[in-house]
Amino acid sequence: MATENTRCRSCHAPIIWAITDKGHRMPLNPKPMDGGNIVLSERGQFLDPVAVYVKPDPNVKRYVSHFATCPESKKWRKRP
Repeated sequence: MATENTRCRSCHAPIIWAITDKGHRMPLNPKPMDGGNIVLSERGQFLDPVAVYVKPDPNVKRYVSHFATCPESKKWRKRP
């Protein structure tokens, strides 16, 4: 997987990067967890994977957007 292992600029937690279907980069928590709602599909050795939203399933571990868990996420939200 070609995800770039970095840290959140706000809370310094480890994150990985994926691309949404609209082409935006999305930070994810690096470990899948119960009830997550994102699966990753590979795009190639040097490309970030594509993040695909799916219904949460308590029996399947999936990724979660770091925006959902970061205590500093409000700093990064775009204002209308």
